[in-house]
Amino acid sequence: MEEFARISAYLVSLAIMAGIYSIFCLGLNIQWGYTGLFNIGIAGFFCIGAYTSALITTPKP
Repeated sequence: MEEFARISAYLVSLAIMAGIYSIFCLGLNIQWGYTGLFNIGIAGFFCIGAYTSALITTPKP
């Protein structure tokens, strides 16, 4: 039963990461693909969110 829980947790984390990257790619595709405008703000928000998430989830020493 523990193997199923481990596999299930892996699949959930894989689905979450796929969802995050797909939303990121859709945002870039709309901005850059259709209009030809490169917007660094989307990547900036993505980086700020990743950094904040890393700070929140890292255990304190």
